[in-house]
Amino acid sequence: MAIGAVLFGTGLLPVISQAIEVFPIVKEIAQSKPRDNFITVRSMFTAKPELAENKSEKEQYEFVTLELFSITNPGAGNEILEKELGKDSPYLVYSPSRIIIPYGEQRKIRIMPMKPVEQEKLFRLRVRPSYPEDSLELGKVRFAIGYDVLIRYLPEGPHRQGISIQCSGTQWTISATGNVRSEMRKLVIDGRQDQDIFNVYPGYPRTLKVNKTLAFEMDNGLYSYDNCSRKE
Repeated sequence: MAIGAVLFGTGLLPVISQAIEVFPIVKEIAQSKPRDNFITVRSMFTAKPELAENKSEKEQYEFVTLELFSITNPGAGNEILEKELGKDSPYLVYSPSRIIIPYGEQRKIRIMPMKPVEQEKLFRLRVRPSYPEDSLELGKVRFAIGYDVLIRYLPEGPHRQGISIQCSGTQWTISATGNVRSEMRKLVIDGRQDQDIFNVYPGYPRTLKVNKTLAFEMDNGLYSYDNCSRKE
């Protein structure tokens, strides 16, 4: 999950709050399951018992804005994001783009596929609290927690993992040969434990520095390579 702090207002005294909660933070989308293609945004406000009858408190709301981005370099450490809405032919759209949530309640955001994919595509749905200027106390800064939901748009039919490896010295280039990301887990490089998870997406090769040996788990199998050749 990518969680960001969003700054509202000006001043020196910080006010930090978790205004909303978003779930799930990783969402799989498929054309064949339109009723399941949504995320939920929930207000984190809970009225204090002694203020439960306070009418003004009951009438408060959370204001939330949303933006959808495609990830143009999936799997990389620093993601490059590109706005999906506004394209001539977007893969996904969502509704609504802005919501007002009464305190303590929740709302659904629908995510709608516009065209099929042959290989997995990755997106970020950015969900941010946004406050009217008149809701800020003079001389204070408000920090509110926002979310970047990872959206996996998956192809229909069977999902296949697989990799191929090309080596140039210690640079081992790994390409996904399936139609969804290949989840390499519990990597051991040259006898030393390395990353716990290393995802490679179709069409986006990634590189590892390996002197001689590489081992990992993938799709319920164990894979071992020595001098760039797989050991059976």
